[in-house]
Amino acid sequence: MIEIPPIVAIVLPLFGAFLTPIIAIVSRRFDVERKVCGWFMVAIMIAMLLVVVSMGARVWGGEIIIYKLGGWDPPWGINLAIDGLAFQMALMIAGLGTLVAIYSLAYMKRDSRFDLYCTLILLITAGMMGIVLTGDLFNFYVFLEITCISSYALVAFRRNSDAVEAGIKYMIIGSLGTSILLLSITMLYGSIGSLNIADLGQKLAMAKAGAEPVPMILVVALALFVTGIMIKVAMVPFHAWLADALTAAPTAISALLAGPVAVIGIYWVARIPYLPFGMPVGVILVALGIISMVVGVLMALVQTDFKRMLAYHVISQKGYMVLGIGLGTTLGLQGGLFHLLNHSTYKCMLFMCAGAVLHRTGSQKFDELGGLSKNMPITSSVFLIGALAISGIPPLNGFASKYTIYLAGVDAGQPIITAIAVLVSALTLASFLKAFSSVFLGQRPERFKDVKEAPMQMLFPMCVMAAICIVIGLLPALGFNIAGPAQTAAMNPGNYISQVLGGT
Repeated sequence: MIEIPPIVAIVLPLFGAFLTPIIAIVSRRFDVERKVCGWFMVAIMIAMLLVVVSMGARVWGGEIIIYKLGGWDPPWGINLAIDGLAFQMALMIAGLGTLVAIYSLAYMKRDSRFDLYCTLILLITAGMMGIVLTGDLFNFYVFLEITCISSYALVAFRRNSDAVEAGIKYMIIGSLGTSILLLSITMLYGSIGSLNIADLGQKLAMAKAGAEPVPMILVVALALFVTGIMIKVAMVPFHAWLADALTAAPTAISALLAGPVAVIGIYWVARIPYLPFGMPVGVILVALGIISMVVGVLMALVQTDFKRMLAYHVISQKGYMVLGIGLGTTLGLQGGLFHLLNHSTYKCMLFMCAGAVLHRTGSQKFDELGGLSKNMPITSSVFLIGALAISGIPPLNGFASKYTIYLAGVDAGQPIITAIAVLVSALTLASFLKAFSSVFLGQRPERFKDVKEAPMQMLFPMCVMAAICIVIGLLPALGFNIAGPAQTAAMNPGNYISQVLGGT
């Protein structure tokens, strides 16, 4: 039996991306270009989501779904492998990508190059899906480049001076990160002779178990791999590009970049145990996580731009994920991966709220806004839910994952880590209360008295994500049921290796 869902999940958006320009040319003759392209994009995303969901029961049952390209067995052939960790990421990419696509129907309808926008959205989605489903490092690099190139174009999509500057900065720093990753992958192949993740993991484990010390080239390869990932993840001190990119990009793109795109690097941080290089990386990850948490929230506190404030909180919240994974314990990994899901949901939603305000008022500056809760009650309510969720206030989903990370710090004998994490959450709450007050409370400027609520196509995905925040907060077992298999997979790479190589 040939397992086709993994390859279909990648081919669907890739095929859609190349078909969109043709659809645009044909539909332009009937003056329905934007409507047809937009709904085609949404249809492709929904189909991809259904394909991913179809794999859920088997993966949660402990099976690893393997697709062999060309029928060649790994490690000689290229393969896709979907375990609990890959499935969690694929589900997040497909789900949030679908909601961003629906949101874009209204938010981007004024743009004359909407067909290009739809093409890039589908292309970046295909790249992200390939990153998390691939079973070898070289194709990880190929799909990473597809994702990055699409991201650069989307950040600079509006082609004004700020957008072009942010896009170029993102491209330069992003290219540095991918170059470092490629160098690391090259060194691994030169010393081990394989790029298949399972085969690499097996051979590296054998080298680690031997009497000989681990070769220095493998230590350098790990250092380069972690450095490249940290640049792509935008952890402090590699964070300079992120705030500019998320501020300048169209807000629908900011939501996508702040949600699934921002955390696919975290996925590869969790994959590092699959490649036992022979040296611990936990201390490095914990240190970077704490620094990013603190620096990100302090920078957010002093911002006067709505989207820029949210961008710095992306950096801060990713610190929680890396911290949890870096602790290396069951609680730490579970908390970090659960927080990855929660962050992607409410951060995507918060950027959509900022986009709704910008869409109706034309401003994202705190000192130009105020009193909008009277005009935009749904948007203000959704933003408040997201603000409380990201601050870790019960009974919302952010509390469940953050509390797990707090417990992980105590369980690891590092209560100071828990204290810092709680303090950062308090500062996060202060920052969002300031933002909520500046935008939705207080005196409303006279020029905004006739402002209307956001269109339904923008409100629908926002409300869906708000509902997810509430439901998972009240029933955290639902979130743990998704993050649990991912945590199990991250802590048991031997199962992945045996099923991928032994199932041949």
